[in-house]
Amino acid sequence: MSLIAEAFVSKLFDGLVALVKDEVARLLGVTDEITRLQETLQTIKAILTDAERKKIQGEAINNWLKKLKDVMYDADDILDECRIEARKSEVAASFGPQPSSYFSVGMPVFKKMRFTHKIDSRIQKLNHRLEDILAEKSKFDFQLSSAGGDDHQSTSQVSRMTSSVPEPDIVGSNIEKDTDKLVELLMKEDTRENILAYAIVGIGGIGKTTFARRIFYDERIKANFPMRLWVCVSKDFEETSLLKEIITQAKQDPRDTSSRAQLEPMVREVVKNKKFLLVLDDLWESEVWNDLLRIPLQSGATGSRVLVTTRKENVALQMKAVSPHHKVELLSAEDGWVLLRKKAVLSGEEREIEDLKDIGKEIVDKCGGLPLAIKTIGGVLSSKSKNKKDWEKVLKTLSCNAWSSWTDFPEEVQPALYLSYEDLPSHLKQCFLYCSLFPEDHKFYRPKLIRYWISEGFIHEEGGLTLEELGEDYYGDLVQRSFLQPVHWCNDDSRCTVHDLLWSLARFLAGDENLHIKDGVELVLNSSSPVKRRRLWGSVPKEKRQTFIDALQGHDSLRTLLLEGSQVEENEFNDLIKKTPRLRVLDLFGCRIEKLPDSLGNLIHLRYLDLSGFFISELPESIGNLVNLQFLILESSLKLRSLPKGIGKLHNLRCLDLWRAELEGIPIEIANLHRLNRLINFVVRNNNSNSGWCTLEELRSLQKLRVLHIMHLERALNEGGVTEVYALRDMLQLEVLELHWQSPDDCGEEEIKRLEEIFEMTLCPPSPSRLESLKIDGFFGLHYPSWIASCTTDSLRRLDLSHCWICPELPPLGKLPNLEYLCIEGADAVKKIGTEFLGQEPDCSRDQGGRIQISFPKLTKLIFKDMDNWEEWEWEVKDDDTLIGFPNLEELTLVSCRKLRSLPSGLVYHATTLTKLVIYFCDNLKEIRGLSSVKELEISYSPNLDCVSDLPSLKTLILEVDETRFLSDWFRGGQPDFPALNELEIEASDQPLCGCLKDGLDWPKIEHIPYVYATSAFGGYISKTPSTFSTNLDDYVEDLNDSVEDEQTHAIRVPLRSAST
Repeated sequence: MSLIAEAFVSKLFDGLVALVKDEVARLLGVTDEITRLQETLQTIKAILTDAERKKIQGEAINNWLKKLKDVMYDADDILDECRIEARKSEVAASFGPQPSSYFSVGMPVFKKMRFTHKIDSRIQKLNHRLEDILAEKSKFDFQLSSAGGDDHQSTSQVSRMTSSVPEPDIVGSNIEKDTDKLVELLMKEDTRENILAYAIVGIGGIGKTTFARRIFYDERIKANFPMRLWVCVSKDFEETSLLKEIITQAKQDPRDTSSRAQLEPMVREVVKNKKFLLVLDDLWESEVWNDLLRIPLQSGATGSRVLVTTRKENVALQMKAVSPHHKVELLSAEDGWVLLRKKAVLSGEEREIEDLKDIGKEIVDKCGGLPLAIKTIGGVLSSKSKNKKDWEKVLKTLSCNAWSSWTDFPEEVQPALYLSYEDLPSHLKQCFLYCSLFPEDHKFYRPKLIRYWISEGFIHEEGGLTLEELGEDYYGDLVQRSFLQPVHWCNDDSRCTVHDLLWSLARFLAGDENLHIKDGVELVLNSSSPVKRRRLWGSVPKEKRQTFIDALQGHDSLRTLLLEGSQVEENEFNDLIKKTPRLRVLDLFGCRIEKLPDSLGNLIHLRYLDLSGFFISELPESIGNLVNLQFLILESSLKLRSLPKGIGKLHNLRCLDLWRAELEGIPIEIANLHRLNRLINFVVRNNNSNSGWCTLEELRSLQKLRVLHIMHLERALNEGGVTEVYALRDMLQLEVLELHWQSPDDCGEEEIKRLEEIFEMTLCPPSPSRLESLKIDGFFGLHYPSWIASCTTDSLRRLDLSHCWICPELPPLGKLPNLEYLCIEGADAVKKIGTEFLGQEPDCSRDQGGRIQISFPKLTKLIFKDMDNWEEWEWEVKDDDTLIGFPNLEELTLVSCRKLRSLPSGLVYHATTLTKLVIYFCDNLKEIRGLSSVKELEISYSPNLDCVSDLPSLKTLILEVDETRFLSDWFRGGQPDFPALNELEIEASDQPLCGCLKDGLDWPKIEHIPYVYATSAFGGYISKTPSTFSTNLDDYVEDLNDSVEDEQTHAIRVPLRSAST
């Protein structure tokens, strides 16, 4: 039942209206039957809201809806074919009248007559089927719904571009006490075993994962366990996938390893001698620990811990988790009310809130104190008026047991969850149920999920918004209502998952239409269920590949087919295409096909095609037949050298992603794709003749582009007249722009001057501009374009200047009013950065009547990286200065700025919001002092740093110590320089680590710091908390000078933490 009939009928009805309006029906000679179909759908549309609501009352209504949906799917295919045929006629007409002959005119006429007869017959049959279905409605006493409504109105309060992970919904009077208790247990010394397991136990939806997440991110845990791993374990987990996930979480690459025997040693190696905390979330079977993980993880350091969340206390007992287990209890009425208020967005006057309190507590009681149920009902209430009448309606609905007679309804799913689902608008129901296609605990990538929704026809343009913008709103709505949950380790909400209780509900409601398979291919596909398969996700091993393809026989109703990493041969792919002619979505990411068959062009209904990671060198010309295609993803197709001219026929294409595809150029026909809004890797051709390649001038026609990456811009020097072209001027909707050059072996002054002219004019964004993100990579001119810090780029929020290696000065970027992120990397020619970088006007002091100027008013993150010749950062504080700089800067990172001597006094004085400072490989930097707001400081390989002081807010210090030195003289561990220091992390070789032992030379420097964790590349460690001290260095002390020193001298070192951009 994943198709919501109400939404689909509305879509079909609108499609029929468009066919009539565009005279397609008249052109094809099927006007009467189309009109008849319209009238029938109008009648059905009026009763569908009540039919969907009553489907829980009995199987008869369910079966009625299933028959209706089968007809809807068939009707959708027919409308598609009508549009395709009409498009062919338009294209033929655009070439004008052809010479009259039997073959040039007669054959197309006969062909059209055959198509008209065939399509008319199919629509007649559809009408008969619909009329039979409509005749049955009298059995069910359906009520007519009122016209109109705001079914598609978005309730999301999450910005499309700035959405972030919501704070965890932590409530409860004992939460702090419970957290402290479990944290202390995890850190407590216990020598019974090398690794101990602890358990959080409770029913589904009660908040086990939320509580474990609170533990995982606790500062004390972070200080005590330098390696923290989080792995979700679903009911039908795969051993190899689980092992790979642990390796990946440890920031290592499992590569293409596919067997348990190969992966177990890798797990053993990544945790060897490291003190780790591993969270196994949602564990169902103790065998995961006892038989799979326990032995390989024994290589970890003493004091390592495993924390599991599970619904079954038996699981905790069988894996011998330390008793007592932490049991998560249901929320009290008061705590439940606090959570409900939060999710219902009650923020009005206290009196209004108080009026709803009693009803709210009754709702909490009906939710059984279950946090997940309370959160989803809170999402329902957030879309209602804040009055007693609407809240009482929700309470009344919760009190009825209409769904209790529903056969096979998942017993673990609370009625409140189903009510929350029923309250979703029909378009959100479809989007949510689509998620049931994927395995439990699947991590969805937001842009990809939205593209799937668009391709399935769940989203329709309205209100001037694009399909992608509406998809962002739908996604935000589902997050707000707790049907999608952002993944906690993401910095934004770009990845999400579905809670397993809601996933169970979605699987039940979707029925057999959505299938995901791993094994038992024949059993699943050849099921006797009368429901036609519509969507299939599969991970099929090589030995079962042919069996899987054979099993597709008779399943030509499939609309979505997603195969993960299942290598497919050309002949098998050809067979697959024959058996799935109605596909809308085909995702074969990582399937490694070397050649595509011409039959690919037969998938005329296709909207989404992902062939990423293929080994193909070309696409078949028949791809031009896929006139409905909206998304073509060819990422990492490293052997792909060209695109066929037929790609210019894909007039509905919205996204063409060629990331990392080494193309020679882009065919000129791409200029016909006027709906294209995302073009990744437009390649400038390497010659000065047209030769059928698209130039920067022809790129102008793609005026709806929002994301554009242009590669090999150095070749533009060979395009005659390009300096007179404004290639981007008409792209008024452009939001993300990347410009890439590759420096030639030699380049004269005239070429450099011409290159700068191209950058200044040809690549100038439109003004006014919507540009929010700009990356400039490899530019080898002497001067940046004037527009880079002008009103043209006022909207910029992110800017990357990468490897612009001969520009001696940076542009006045401080003028950009909305810039939030700035990364400057590989600016080799820059020796000095002065106040011109801030955008300060010369000779503009207060004494001369100058007005106050704010430089970088919104910048929060600033990165300088690989600035090999940068020596001076000049910015002095003057009494009559009119400049205020970096008022919102939060993070400053300096990596491989080896000649930089000091930080400017202006930064120290003005950057009063700076909380994180990262210094890596700054060999000549002498001091860091006076940064009063810095809370976290990371220092690595900066050997001449003599003074680090006057950091009153510093809480966390992370050091990578030279291989032969003890802690630097500037580090005294506490007063007066670091009075707030709470956490110290050190990575060093074993020798300096030994200095931090209780009888070591550096012990006085660290003994007053509450949390200290030090590690070495050789497996040594020291762990110190207010109540514990542990180490494995005692055995090394006696023979360190004899056996370890030589190895340390030759060790290859890696920074403790990488400076992420």
